[in-house]
Amino acid sequence: MSLIIGEAAYTESPMASDAPTSSPAPPIEHLILDIGGVILPSAMPQVIAQLVELSGRSEQQLWRFFNTRLFEPFWSGAISLGEFWETFTDFAGIPGARARWQTEMTTTMLRPLGDVAQVRRWAQVVPVGVLSNQRTEWILPVFDREGITELFDPLLISSATGLVKPDPRAFAQLTHLGSVPNRVLYVDDRSQALRRAEQHGISTLQAHDDRDWIRRIDERLGLVTPDDALHTRSVNTAPSSGLHDYPTIDR
Repeated sequence: MSLIIGEAAYTESPMASDAPTSSPAPPIEHLILDIGGVILPSAMPQVIAQLVELSGRSEQQLWRFFNTRLFEPFWSGAISLGEFWETFTDFAGIPGARARWQTEMTTTMLRPLGDVAQVRRWAQVVPVGVLSNQRTEWILPVFDREGITELFDPLLISSATGLVKPDPRAFAQLTHLGSVPNRVLYVDDRSQALRRAEQHGISTLQAHDDRDWIRRIDERLGLVTPDDALHTRSVNTAPSSGLHDYPTIDR
């Protein structure tokens, strides 16, 4: 396992469609997953929800402050968890307030969204890695608890690399895996991230709440029968058209 230690804030609007491509999809040699919304629940919405309860500030105010003042230094690892919370609670008017995330983030708040057996199954076919805006202090204890840390190579976590999506340099890391970029499949729940990856020639797949994306990965890796594959939607292998799917207030 290689741990590489972080990049910029997102914006959201209607997402681009997963239109089928006319040419056959290339074989996949590396599978790269986002973490929040794909493997684990997103962490920051839970933190902000707790701060709303504690402070009475609106969710919109807190997201705006996070995106404009904390997004880059927090996800890049430039500030500690303590510095992050001190700055955030000062803004909210409750300096130093204690919140559940400080003790529960790695125990109850971040639990796998699906069956980790799926990831193990994919890792038997191709190398599986992660590329995510996250904190190693949160993610590695959860991965260790679930026994999946060693499945991921590379582990491109922003607080370790200093490169935060959507900075193009974060996605450029996926062009140095020893594979032609379009043979790297990147899975994320946000279309702006997918669009940035596609600009590097990387194949992409959007993770939706219906979890059909799991079957689509199985299809790309040859883990489903041809009859099953007829019922799946194709993966983007070229830059998609349309608008990014990040709101002004990032989640």
